[in-house]
This record gives sequence, structure tokens and C-alpha cells, in this order.
Amino acid sequence: MAKKKKTALKPVARGFATTSVPKKVVPVEEPEPEPEVAPASGAADTSSSSATPGMNGAPAAPAVEEFDPVKAEEQSLQNLVDKLQERTEREVARSLKAVEFDRRMARSLPTLPSYATTGGEHGWVQRVFRLLEEHPPAQSKPQLGGETEEKVLARMGVTYGTLRRLGFTEERTLECLRAISGVELDEAFDWLWMHCDEEELNFDKADDQDISVSQTPTATDRFKRAQTPSTPTPNKSLTPSSTTDTNDLLSPSPAGGSTAPSSTTSPLMRTNEPMPEDDRANIKSRILASYASGTDAPSEIDTDPHVEYAKIKLAMHELSEVRKQDGRVGRGGPHGDLMKELRDRLDKVREHYFFREAEGEALYREEKEKADAQALEASLKGLAIDAGSSLMPPPVDREAKKAAKAKAKAEPKTPAAKARASKSPAQTPSEEKESGSESEEGMFGTMLDEMPSEEVSKTGTVVRIRDMALPKQGGARAPKQLLADAVQKQPHGKHAVISYYRVGGASRACRAGVKIRWGGGREQVWEMDDEGCYEQTQAENFVATVALHGIAFVPLAGFGASNAIPGVQSSFRLLPAGFRDLWDELEVKRKDAEDAANRRTWAVLREIAEPKMDGWEPRPSSKVVKEVTMSTQEHSGHKFHTGNELNPLHLQAGFFARQMGPAYQEMLMYRNMLPIAPFRTVITETLEQAQILVLSGETGCGKSTQVPSFILEEHLAAGKHCKILVTEPRRISAISLAQRVSNELGDPPGTLGTLASLVGYSIRLESNTTKNTRLTFATNGIALRMLEGGSGHGGKGTAFDDITHIIVDEVHERSIESDFLLIVIKSLLQQRKDIKVVLMSATLDAEKISHFFGGCPMISVPGRTFPVEVGFLEDAIEFSGWSIKEGSPYAKRGNDKYARSGKQPKFEWNEDQVLDDDDSSDLVTENGAAPTKIEPRYSSSTVSTLKLIDERMIPYDLIIRLLERLCFEDDTYIPYSAAVLVFMPGLNEIRRLNDMLNEHPMFSIEQAFRIYPLHSLISSEGQTAVFDIPPPGVRKIVIATNIAETGITIPDITCVIDTGRHREMRFDEKRQISKLVECYISRSNAKQRRGRAGRVQAGLCFHLFTKMRFETQMAEHPLPEMMRLSLSDLALRIKILKVDLGTSIQDVLSRALDPPSPINVQRAVSALVEVKALSATEEITPMGRLLSKLPTDVHLGKFLLTAVLFRCLDPALTIAAGLNLKSPFVTPFGHEAEADKAKLGFKIANSDFLTLHNVFSSWRRVSNNPGGSVRSFCRKNYLSYPNLQQLEELRQQFLSYLVDSSFIQVDKTYERELSRARYQRSNKVRFMPVPAAYDENGSNYDVVHAALAAGLYPKLLSIDPNNGSLKTLGNGATTSIHPSSVNFRTKAYDYGTNYLSYFTLMQSKKLYAWETGPADDVALLLLCGDVEHKYSSNAVYLDKKIKYRVPPRVNVALSFLRDRTAGIISLRMRNKEISEEQEQWWELLLDVLGKKDTESRPGNQ
Repeated sequence: MAKKKKTALKPVARGFATTSVPKKVVPVEEPEPEPEVAPASGAADTSSSSATPGMNGAPAAPAVEEFDPVKAEEQSLQNLVDKLQERTEREVARSLKAVEFDRRMARSLPTLPSYATTGGEHGWVQRVFRLLEEHPPAQSKPQLGGETEEKVLARMGVTYGTLRRLGFTEERTLECLRAISGVELDEAFDWLWMHCDEEELNFDKADDQDISVSQTPTATDRFKRAQTPSTPTPNKSLTPSSTTDTNDLLSPSPAGGSTAPSSTTSPLMRTNEPMPEDDRANIKSRILASYASGTDAPSEIDTDPHVEYAKIKLAMHELSEVRKQDGRVGRGGPHGDLMKELRDRLDKVREHYFFREAEGEALYREEKEKADAQALEASLKGLAIDAGSSLMPPPVDREAKKAAKAKAKAEPKTPAAKARASKSPAQTPSEEKESGSESEEGMFGTMLDEMPSEEVSKTGTVVRIRDMALPKQGGARAPKQLLADAVQKQPHGKHAVISYYRVGGASRACRAGVKIRWGGGREQVWEMDDEGCYEQTQAENFVATVALHGIAFVPLAGFGASNAIPGVQSSFRLLPAGFRDLWDELEVKRKDAEDAANRRTWAVLREIAEPKMDGWEPRPSSKVVKEVTMSTQEHSGHKFHTGNELNPLHLQAGFFARQMGPAYQEMLMYRNMLPIAPFRTVITETLEQAQILVLSGETGCGKSTQVPSFILEEHLAAGKHCKILVTEPRRISAISLAQRVSNELGDPPGTLGTLASLVGYSIRLESNTTKNTRLTFATNGIALRMLEGGSGHGGKGTAFDDITHIIVDEVHERSIESDFLLIVIKSLLQQRKDIKVVLMSATLDAEKISHFFGGCPMISVPGRTFPVEVGFLEDAIEFSGWSIKEGSPYAKRGNDKYARSGKQPKFEWNEDQVLDDDDSSDLVTENGAAPTKIEPRYSSSTVSTLKLIDERMIPYDLIIRLLERLCFEDDTYIPYSAAVLVFMPGLNEIRRLNDMLNEHPMFSIEQAFRIYPLHSLISSEGQTAVFDIPPPGVRKIVIATNIAETGITIPDITCVIDTGRHREMRFDEKRQISKLVECYISRSNAKQRRGRAGRVQAGLCFHLFTKMRFETQMAEHPLPEMMRLSLSDLALRIKILKVDLGTSIQDVLSRALDPPSPINVQRAVSALVEVKALSATEEITPMGRLLSKLPTDVHLGKFLLTAVLFRCLDPALTIAAGLNLKSPFVTPFGHEAEADKAKLGFKIANSDFLTLHNVFSSWRRVSNNPGGSVRSFCRKNYLSYPNLQQLEELRQQFLSYLVDSSFIQVDKTYERELSRARYQRSNKVRFMPVPAAYDENGSNYDVVHAALAAGLYPKLLSIDPNNGSLKTLGNGATTSIHPSSVNFRTKAYDYGTNYLSYFTLMQSKKLYAWETGPADDVALLLLCGDVEHKYSSNAVYLDKKIKYRVPPRVNVALSFLRDRTAGIISLRMRNKEISEEQEQWWELLLDVLGKKDTESRPGNQ
């Protein structure tokens, strides 16, 4: 049995169609050759058909044909089909699958806010399209890259097939392909979504129409499938919404292959027409038309008396129903004669020899059920029944039939290529078919004749008759049963109804039709037209096979292709052998039709592709060739271009004349007294022999002034050219050293930086050098900027090309710039063998540096210092007699984490004595509370004070008391008071102490004391005054930061008071930001500070921290900045420098003296890529070049640049400065509720950022009001005056950087005013207004928030609309608003947006966001990240994290507006002008971001 089953299931592969014939052998006429059909007629492939065997299995005779260009073209197209079709179908399916997934996901996405839809007639979407109409996008040239025709066609085929199956019409798809410059799907989407209306792009609209299609088999396309796939497909949403007949590509059309919408050509699409008024008249006319002629031949009986019996009884039933409705049933009723004739005819049938009453009644009941069902359906649908749809066959003209047979024998036997028109579901299935039968010939008619192989119908159609009897044995199943099973398995087949009916009336050839009514109301109909069978059962199985094949392959739009339904397609294996042959025939026809359709499609696509390929341009090479500006070979014979090439004799003569001058000789005596003077020869000779030298000299040895002079004098005396660059960590060091060296070299007073001097200096915003300058002192930042491209003479090369000697001073400070400069110098030494380098420091690990440079020579120079008496905090308290009690501002607070005692009483707060959260975290988290271990030699008052004092506080009163004791009370220590240096951590503290001294009754006397504040923000003139020695009897007090630690030497200092603090940049791991924080110094720093007091005599030093802290808690050396700072700025600088340093940022920084961790490097690179300062391949962008010049976090830097473009600079400067500094809000102990209330009083727009600006603006207004009390305003509103003052200073610094980078265009007057405001020596703040042109939108909060979103992205929090919870965009971490934020108690729905921008995240008990503000959805889409517009699913994705569902036109508008915005920003970042058209786009952008009323704008009326 197993073998039999296997044999039955084995598919039969035949190269020809088979035909069943009657058992009796009859002669078969030799078929005549078929005439050729031109391809233009739409017939099947002629090249294939010429080699295909005939229908009866006879092989076609080969013929030798001449070259036919038409056939050659057809064969070429067939080759394309064979080669590309399968691969194209796979790619199309993959594209459609992606589209379907996107659509399914898009349905759950939120929509944009309502204002972002259209906005009315003058809304921003309409404005976008109007601008596109006025300024159409430039048509780009096709970039097909010289690809072969085959590759281009393959890509175009994918685009074509995808668009057609998405529902675009053939005409629209081809129009699109012709219009776009390329062939890609994304480009086609862009064009379609711009040119199509909403209806064409609305793919989600449900199609509720019932579609019923008639399928009529013909010779060429024997059994056509449904014109629209009514069987539900797995990808329902991908079914074409267009009404184009997809089968027109599968079979030739009469009009030369043109397509036509099936909805207009099929009668079935008009099933909802109104019912005729007189139904009964139609029914009567139908009966009369069917049977009136039958009464003329009462002696004739149909071939099958049972069929005749059933038909007559059906007619009698219908006629009686009509008569009942008329109310008259008797003989006198209407059509009484007709009823009598029908009864007579029925009696004749009963007398037929072969008639059996039971069989006739059974057939009648069966047919009556069908007729009743059909009538009921028509009645329910309100449809009429045509007159010709009765089952009673009309009389047949036998003469006409014989003539048709004769004609068929005479003509070539070509299959009729006609598709039967579909019928309305309410019509009888055999409507418009030949329904007559031959008149009876004798008593048996033609019943005993042999079954012919074919016959001709009344209409002239040749019907081929086949014996399709089912086998009596075997495992095969009847096709009708297989069809029923297949239908039930379909998604809508559970309630489907299958009905069979006769076709063609009485005839020896039995033909049938089948109708499937699906559960969704759709119908599919198949009928036999030119095929017949011996019996009706065979015909029904025949048409069931055709229907099974029809639902197994659902035709798809576009290419000639079908979607095979797996469960149905495999059913053919279960068919009987004869029906499997039929299935093979259907498959051959289907594939031939698909190939023919595909050839036509590829021909059209090739026609479209040819002009695109003719105009292609070669793509630029993606290989990046790095430009190396300097190489060893290039500089081996380097020639310097100094601008004034002097003769060696002139150099010698000039130097000798200078040596003879009295100024030079006077300074020479002092120089020879310095400890480094004896090392002059050793230094110059070593440098002659070695390329690099490490010099370690103690403080005060004279290395910073003498080493550059030694080198310069040596070269000038020998008549050699030299150009020396000395780098210093601070601007004051560069200026003071340049002035000192200029004096020592005999330059006339006031000539520094002029043509009369050999010495100059260069700092930011100030450069005093000329073409005669041979020795330049510059800051590290300026030195690195000299290495940038275009900094050399004539804008070529770099400024380092002329340098012969580089001296790096103060290497021990290990700043990030100095460490990076070492990397650059190490690389430069390998490229330029002629350059010499000296590295100098006071406390330098010389061996480590020497090893870094390959074991270079080292020289150590001893210092000359006097002994210094050292005291710590306990000694200062004991010496001064200062003490505090509980409740003092300097005492530990009773309810904080450092002392847990009872609650202290409320006291009047002082803004300068309030510690904020940042202070406590910076000073104590690192070092902890100082242990208490006091020696017994100290008094009880000192012990009590040490236990109470809060070391985080700077004891200003103690400093004043120490100065009083030194200057006025103790004669022993009065000599130490000649010049006192006080180290403070920052400018605010300097100002505070300066104010206290100026208010002191004794220290404020100018004739007795000179007080000098020393800070990098103080003007150059003010800084140099500290070096002046006061007249006898006048004492000097210098209040400085760590700038006076090693960077400069004030020679007459005799006493040092050290607070033990300094501010340094650190990268806060919790907040992910580099910030200037206050912290304790290291032990090496403390030693440097005390050493400042021993230059001219024995000195005195008080460290205001305990000895225990110094010995147990302070670090030995400060951590290098490269190990503790964000490396973003440095990464940008690496990309700007025109020196070949390494292959990547990670590679360059790995070569540092102390390399940073790779994770810090990666974090920096990622941050730069996020803000688009670097590309994904680490190439610097125009924005990155600008950000490299802004000394702030890259996110805040981008925010500032964006604010300049958005013309909202004033609030942006405040926000950026405020986020870099301490908060201006203070919360004094005991005043928490009042402080919070005052802070909320400044709240604006649910934004911490704008609240900060509101506070600053209010303070600025009060400060500019002559009658206003600024201090009172600050106390009333719990604000810190020093912090606000520092905020304005940082605003001015940011503003000057923007001006310096030429990103802001201002006149020279404004530049001078800005410089004067920054470097004035005054305690009163001088505000610098922002140019009005850059602050037009400063009061528009939406524009400011848009700029913030653009700068801070991806620092976003998403708001859950259901519960209001917040989550970070990056990793979805649950976040809470910090209690210090003004949004702490703000409800989620009050923000009016889906996202919040934040600046600081910090983890403590929870993950807290400190500063937040609303981020508009449209602003995010237009300005942030990478946006992907999913046109096919009406969705837009921002970095695949933020997703929206948007209408088609809004999606297009967003895309074009974003593209134009990006182009304009790119131009502005390169300082390029924008066109008038771009100005219109920019104004539109600002209107959208600012949510302005666009109808009121000029030009929109």
C-alpha cells in the first residue's frame, strides 16, 4: 500500500498538455500550425510557444527562422526575467515585510501635538509646501556610480514592485520612477509623499466593498484567477488599495496590454444598483423568453429526459408563483395556455422510454433548491433577475451550429483568448451563455452517438470535451472535497459557501461553474467556457480543480507574480492523475502569463533606466587621504621665513650694541647673582648636542627668565637665527616674565612687543609680537593654537614652522594642556630634527620625564631660599588669640551630617557665610572631617575653638586677626609684615577679604598699606602692580589664588597665610560634567606656598588647616588634569592640530605621560558625536571647531552656538554660566521654608533654566537702578551676591569667546567695551549688554527651550502619560525631580509636552534630575539626533528612541524643514552667508519653534 500511495502522490512533470478521449478510437485530424502572434497583441511568449508541444501532445516541427529583432528583444527581456525576477521578488517581499512591521508598530505610536498638524490656511505645513513650490528642490544628478544595467534594473525593480504592492497605481509608480534622479526606494518615497494627496497615501483605510469576480477559462488563459485577491492574505494591509486590475499583467488585453481598473469594467462592481420597479413583469418576461419557443416543438424531448423533466417543473413552479401574485390561478388567468402546454410537454417526458419518475423528481428538487437560494439572495440584495438566466434551454438553430462546426474545421485551431465578463451575484450563473439544445432527433436523439472530442456552441465557441472520470481505486481525493477543505482552512473560509451550477444549458458537453462566497461577503466565481466533460459530476470536479488552483495563487500587483498559499498549493498532490495533469496545464499557463507580463514590465523599466545611466557621474572616493603637514624629509633642510631675513653680521652687531648699553649691564649684575647663572655653559652646550633637555630648578633659581635669555644671547652672539617660544600655564606668568626678560636684555622701557624689542608675549585676545620678536612668551593654549592649520605666514602651514626652540615651563603643574603639549612635542621631534626643546619645572620628577622622551639629558639647579617658620590652624588660633562660640557662623551646624547635636537657635544669616551642597560635597567627601588630636601645649580656648570650627568655612575673621597681630601688636613679628601673601581659593573669596580690609580702620589707610587682588580675570595692568616694591614704611598685602604658587614670583614676600584651598577643574562622575570645584591642596602645593615667604629673608607661614590633616589626609601630589577632567575639549583639539599625532583620539591620548582611562576617552568621543562636533569616524565638524574655542561643557557650548542662531543669546549666556557655577540660591540654616518660597517666586515656564535667567535679570535690574539696594534684594530673596557677580563675569567670558571666534559679528567699539568690562579693577559689577540683533527672541520661552533641547540632547526625560513617571531617554532609568528644582512638585500634565530636558543627573537615594525644563516634540524632530521619516507607515523616528505617528503631509513638511535647517546651520557654523531663500526657511523655522501666529506675519496674507 505504501508504494501505491507514493506512486499516486508522485507529481507528473509533462512538457505537454494531455487530453482524455472516448474509449472508441476515432480518427483525429492533424492540427494545423498556429499562426504567429505579434508581441504587441499581448499574446503569450512566441519564442516559448514555438517550441512548446501542441495541445494534443504532438511536438511542434522545428523551423529555421531568419533573425527577427522583435524576437531578439523578447528573448533579451526573457533573459532579464530569468535572471532578475526571483531575486527581485525576494527583495520586494523583504521590503514589504519591513513596511508592514513599521505600520503595525506605528499604530501604537503617539501623535504630535495638535498645533503641529496643518495650522489652517497659513499654517507652517502649508508654508513649507508654498516654499517648495516657489523654490523646488534641486534635481540631483543620478549617482549610479557606473554600475551595470543589470544592477540598476535590479534596484529599480525592487522599487517598482514595492510601490505597486503598496497600492500605488501603475501610472503613478512609473511617473515617480521617471521623475526621480536615482532608483532607490527612499528617493521614490520622498517624491511620492511630496506629490500625492492624502487619499493616495492613506493605506490604512479599510476597504469594505464586496468584490465578486467571474473566472472564465479560455484557451490562452484558460482559468483566470480573481482580479483582486478576495481570499484573505497573510499581509492584509499590503493588499493594493488601488483598483487597477492586477491580472492585466498576467494575460494580454485587447487594447495592446493596457491596464484598466477592474472596478469600472466588471459588472460585479455595480452590485448596489436600485432594483427595477416591476419585478413580476421581469419574471414573466424571463419565463416567456425561455419557454415560448419550446411549445412549437412538442415532439422533441431533450437528450436527458430527467433534466427536461426538472426544467419543465421548474418553469411550471415559477409560472404558478406569478399567477398567484396576480390573484388568478385558473384557466382564465394570465398565461393559462402556456401552463397547459407545459403540462402536455411534461406528460410526454413521462412517456419517455428511459424516464424514471423518482430520478426526475430528485433532480427537480435539487434544481429547485438552487433556484430558491438564488432568488432569495437576489431578493435580499434587491437585485433583478435577467430574462436569460432560466434553466430552460432555448431552441437551437441546428443549421447555425453545423455551419459553426464547418467553419471551425476550416480555420486554424487557435484558442480563443477571451475572458468572460463577470456577473452580478444576483444573476443566474448561466446568464448570457448558450442555453439551447439541439432539437430532438427521433426518439433517442443523439444519446446513442459517440461522445465527440469537441463541439461548437451556438456562439461559435469550440468546446473541447474531456473525459475526467474519477478513478475507482487509489488514494486520490475528489477535487470538490479538496476545494472544500482548502476553503475551510482559509482565514475567512470557516463560514464560506461553495455552490456549483450548470453552464451552457443542455448539451452533450457538460460544463459547470463554481461560486465561493467567503465569510467577509466577498465572492469568487469560476466557469468552464471552452472546456467540457462527459458528465456533470466530471465538470464540477473539473471546475473545482480550477478554483483550487485559483485560490492557491493569489495574484500580486506590479510584476506578474502570485502569492502561493502553502496549505492550498500542496493540495494538487492529492488530486487524481487526470486532474494533476490539469493542474500542470494551469501552472504552465500561469507561468507563461506571468513571464509575458514581466517582460513588458522590465521593458518599461529598462526604458526608464537608460537616461539615468547615461547621465551618471562617478562617485567620489570614500578613501580619506590624511594631509600630513610636516614630515622628517620636508624639514630636514628647513628654511625659516621670519619676514625680515637679517645678515648674521647685522645680528651680531645689534647684540653687541645692546650688551654695551647701561640698562643691560645693570641687569647683568643682578642676573649673575642668581643660582642658575653658573649653569649657563652647561645648559647651552647640552642643548647643542641633544635635541631635548630636562631642567629641574627649585623655586627662585631664575630658570624661567634666564634659560630663554641664555639661548637667545648664544645665537645672537654667533650670528645665528633663532626664534624661541616659551609656554606658561597662566596669562599673568607670560606677561610678567616677558616684561622682566625685556628689561634684562636692555630694551627701552615700554617697548615690549614693539619693533624695538626682541621680546613679546601672546595671550588670548592680546598679542604683543612683531616681525622682530625673537623670544615669545605665550600661554599653553596659544601655543597649541599655533599648531592649527593656517596659522603660519600667509595663512599656510603652522606658526610652529618658524620656531627653533620650545621651552615648556611649569611642567610640574600637569595641566591638561601642558601634558598634551608634551604629546605634541614628542611627535614633532620625530618630524623636525632641527627643533630644540627644554622642559622646566620647580618640583619635577625628572627621571619620569626623561624616560618619556627616551632618556634625554637632565640638569638640576639648586634654589636659594631662607628658612620659613611654619604654623598650622591650631598655631594660628593660639598666636592670634581668636576664638568662637556655639552659634558662630564659623561653628559646625548642629543638624548636618558633620555634627549631630541639638537644634541650634535661628540667627540672622549672612550670604557670604552660607555653604551650599556643592561646598560640602567638594571639601568633605574627598577628605572627610579632620581628626582632632591637639597637643597639650595649646590653651583651652584654642582647644574649644578647634572643636567647634567648621573647616569647610574660610575664617575671614581669623585672617584679619592674624594681620592685626603681625602688623600692630607683636614687635617680634612686625618684620614679617612687610609683604604678606594670602592664598584664597577663588575670586569671590578674594573680593570678600579685599572688602573687609578696605573697611578696616587701619588696613584701609592707603599711606600705610597697599592691597593687591591677584586673579586671572584682573587686567594685565592690575596684575603687574603686585611686583612693585612699595616705598619705605608702606606695607603690601597681596590676596591671590594659586596663580602665585609657582607661576609667578613676588620677590619681597615675607609672610604667607594659606587657607589650604584652591579651585580646580574636575569631571564629576555623578553629574557627568567638568566643573570648577573647591578642594584641599596637596602637600606638595603646601610646600610651594610656604616657600614663597623665603626669597629675600627668613619668612613666616600659617596654614589654616590642622597639622593632622596635613600629615594624614592630604595627597602627596595633585592628580594630573588629564586623569580627572573630561577629555572632550582635548579630543577636539587633537582633530584641529595639523600634526600627525596618531590614528585616533584613543591612540593619541594613550601616548600621554599618564594616559587617561580608555572609558574616559570613549565617553568624551561619544559626547562629541552626540552633539555632532565629531562625525562617527572621528572627523571634526564645523561646529566642533567652534566648540573647541568655548571653555565649557560641549552640550552647553552647542546650546550657546544654537542660541546665537536663534537670536536668544542673553538668556542663553545666563543659563550656560549659571550651570557652570554655584547656584545663586542659598538656603541658610533655619530659613529653609522662606528660601524655598522665595525661589518659587522666580519660577517661570516650569523651567529651572528660565528661572535662573529670571533671577539674574531681576538682580541686574536692581543693580542698574540707582536707588535700588542690591544687598537688600539678595538678602530678601535668599540669593548669593558673589555668585550672581561671578555669573555676570562668566557671561562676559563666554561672550568674548564668541566674539573672538567671529561667530558673533560686532564692531571694534563693542570689543573694547567688552574687554574693559572684563578686566576692570572695581568691586562694582559692570554689565555688558548683548547686541540687540542676537537677542530678538530672548523673551520667547519656546525658542529658548528649543535651543536648550538642541544643545542638551540626548539629555532627555520621557514623561509617562499614564502615571506621570520620568525615565531617561538613554537607558530608561526611573528618575525623580530633585527637591532643589522648581519643578519638584509640578504635575506631569502641567508641562504640556512629552519630554523634559535636563542638565544634571545625580544618584543618591534616588536618581535625581537637578535642572529641568520642557522640550517641545517638534523642536526635537527638527533639531536633534538622526531622524528617520517612515513615509510608508506615517511615522517618524528620532534615533529610534522617540517615535511619533504623523499625517503624510506633516511628515513631508518636517523632513524638508529639517533638511533646510541642517543646511543653514552648517553654513552658519562655517561663518558663511545664507541666501534670501534660506532666510525665508530660517524665519519659518523660528516661527515653528516659537509657536508664533504665522497668519500675522508679513507675506502670509
